[in-house]
Amino acid sequence: MGSQNDAAQNDPAEAGSNKLTVALSTLRIRHYSGIADFRAHVSELAQQAVAARAQVLLLPELLCVGLLWSSARACKTNVPDVQSLYEDVLTPLLPDYKRALSDIARDSNITLVGASFWHKEGNRSFNTGFVFRPDGNVLRQDKLHPTRPERAIGTSGGDSLALFEIDSVKCAFIICYDVQFPEVSRLLADQGLEVLFVPSLTDERGVNRVRYCAHARAIENQAFVCVSPLIGDLGIPNDRPIHGEGEAFVASPIDNNFKDPSGVYSQEQNRSGELTVAELDIALLRRTRVKSEIRQLTDRRKEFYATMRPELMGS
Repeated sequence: MGSQNDAAQNDPAEAGSNKLTVALSTLRIRHYSGIADFRAHVSELAQQAVAARAQVLLLPELLCVGLLWSSARACKTNVPDVQSLYEDVLTPLLPDYKRALSDIARDSNITLVGASFWHKEGNRSFNTGFVFRPDGNVLRQDKLHPTRPERAIGTSGGDSLALFEIDSVKCAFIICYDVQFPEVSRLLADQGLEVLFVPSLTDERGVNRVRYCAHARAIENQAFVCVSPLIGDLGIPNDRPIHGEGEAFVASPIDNNFKDPSGVYSQEQNRSGELTVAELDIALLRRTRVKSEIRQLTDRRKEFYATMRPELMGS
């Protein structure tokens, strides 16, 4: 009888890690009194994720906004004052924020993904997410496509896209609105992407845009797409407060290997508290790319796309 290594060499779908267990958070906005309060909350989440044997904890977009309430100005802020509040309160907190999350990743022996933070950097401002690894390494991913409200407070789009590995599984993350641009995930898929993480903060209409686009990205790239939202009311600004909706879920390809025809691999009904834990079957994902009823990645006509020019036909 051959060894498991022999089998992996014969079947590329079995190469590398077979499973990746992810804890996806659905976090209600909290008013943090400071970094210590924020750190205690995330540390508790990390401990819960580790207890569920998760290797990754996905945290939502702009988890930092609860820290705005550490300022006495927060309750008095209206729309014209939002940018200065963000600049004055959040930017100085970035080093402590990163240190806190890096310490949690190390102490809990878990990889943290997402947890984007708004900050000013020189003459530009960014909505930046991170990957914090247990070994202390930190990877940065800026949001590529700021929304109109983000641009209104001076947010710039990032200029780079990162692919990384967790236990030999090829991963990336893009922030909320970025999932609505198929070019981004297609670039990642061309480099072998298997799991795409999407931290988000959006309203009732945006929830459906993110959900439907996550499913589309999972189908067209034959990948897992994991979404983690920040929900509830921030209370800032007074005259148009931020409100988030949604639920954590994992979208998967839809084919004869993935039995649920809805493309929902895991969703919030299975969650305990603020976390949904999903064991991603990486071997199954790799197998479906090699042998399934539908193979979007191998059936693509790249040469045709490169030369195709649509023609406007006469009536």
